[in-house]
Amino acid sequence: MKLRLLLIITMLFVMVSIDYAQTGKPQYLIRTERADTVLGYMTIELFPIVAPLHCAYFDSLVNIQFYDSTAFHRVVPDFVIQGGDPNSISGPRDTWGEGDSTQATIPAEFSAVSHSRSIIGAARDEDINSANSQFYVNIADNTFLDWNYTAYGKVIDGMDVADSIVSVPRDANDNPIEKIEMFISKLDTNFTVPDVPILTSPEEEYQATQNYVTLEWDTVNGAVMYHLQVATDSEFNNLFLDDDVSRNTFNLTNIESGQITYYWRVKSNNGGNESEFSDSRTFITRIAAPELLQPDNSSTDISITPTFIWRSVYGAASYRFTIATVPTFVSSQVVYDTTAFVDTTISPITLDGLTKYYWTVKPSTDTYDGPQSRVWNFTTEEVVAVNDNESIPVKYELTQNYPNPFNPSTSISFQLPEPGFVSLKIFDVLGKEAAVLINKNMNPGYYTVPFYAENLSSGIYFYKLSAASYSAVKKMLLLR
Repeated sequence: MKLRLLLIITMLFVMVSIDYAQTGKPQYLIRTERADTVLGYMTIELFPIVAPLHCAYFDSLVNIQFYDSTAFHRVVPDFVIQGGDPNSISGPRDTWGEGDSTQATIPAEFSAVSHSRSIIGAARDEDINSANSQFYVNIADNTFLDWNYTAYGKVIDGMDVADSIVSVPRDANDNPIEKIEMFISKLDTNFTVPDVPILTSPEEEYQATQNYVTLEWDTVNGAVMYHLQVATDSEFNNLFLDDDVSRNTFNLTNIESGQITYYWRVKSNNGGNESEFSDSRTFITRIAAPELLQPDNSSTDISITPTFIWRSVYGAASYRFTIATVPTFVSSQVVYDTTAFVDTTISPITLDGLTKYYWTVKPSTDTYDGPQSRVWNFTTEEVVAVNDNESIPVKYELTQNYPNPFNPSTSISFQLPEPGFVSLKIFDVLGKEAAVLINKNMNPGYYTVPFYAENLSSGIYFYKLSAASYSAVKKMLLLR
């Protein structure tokens, strides 16, 4: 008998699923009884263009009076009432809700329809494709069920009956103490077509200053979800987004910078029909971050009068160029900052030698600031200053550094009476070499060498000059 019933249900399911290619929402009347006394009626309608398999299966069961005398076997206040298990017709009460293993199961049809109050969903076990005849009515907004359970209908009249059922005395398994039966009959079909949504925000040609934009439209009466399209062309051939959404607002993220024009439109879905698409609107993304070109990132031995170059940004009216000695660009360490530079090449100032610098560029339009570029760094070349106004010295000499103590830079001066190989090195108090400032052949003259101790800790250091037979050592103090 069970096998024969399964075959009949399967045949009806296949036959009716073909019929459900038509539009419209079939309606049904659920009569509820307790002890042969009518408690009330609920009118429901299904969403065949949202969950065609579940709707077809439900219809096939109603056609063979499958639901008649089944119970609402689970009632949970502020949650759901659930029923439709054939075991509840005449089986032991402790089997109600377990279902019949010979029943056909329906694959999941998750959608953007939200499980708000009055929405009907398909009950299942842990297997998402295990739904059968059992269904539930949401007594409250249960959005945590969204995209985890199939929503396929709605109570359009009689939620007061559902509210009275969920409030009846129940046992520890949430089963009503007195059995509440259902009897379902088919009514008409609602062929209503939902209205076309009216777009409200943002306004046409909105300038998006972030990498996201919130799209909004008027709520359409009867709509259970909406279909949103976003494209980079007015014909909507190059789709950026093409998806169903639950509500009349959507936060669109990860849009590309670069003053790209995006087009968007929406249509509504009431479960039985869809509207036409709305008129489209556009929004324009923010300008892009500049691409730095020169000097190369992490490069060394760069001239103390470098030329900085970056790629032009479409839509930028000006650029802010900033260079500092620290990557955080704190004001005390910024050595150059211009806020209204219109070119993409700049040679701003003479920098210190043997120093690490960080630079970045930020574009602006006439109305807003764009995103900052990546931060690049470079290290300048070694610079030895020569006083050409002095005559050639008559003796070797190493003078005291200035300033001393220092933080983090100082200058070391010396004089050479003759050409030769010169070495100028820094040592810590343990005699370990901390830096090499000069190690090359040099001509006679007066020299000043900068020393930058940004990577050294506070303490006493020694600097030693070696040239021909001359050697001298002096002490200096680094205070952080």
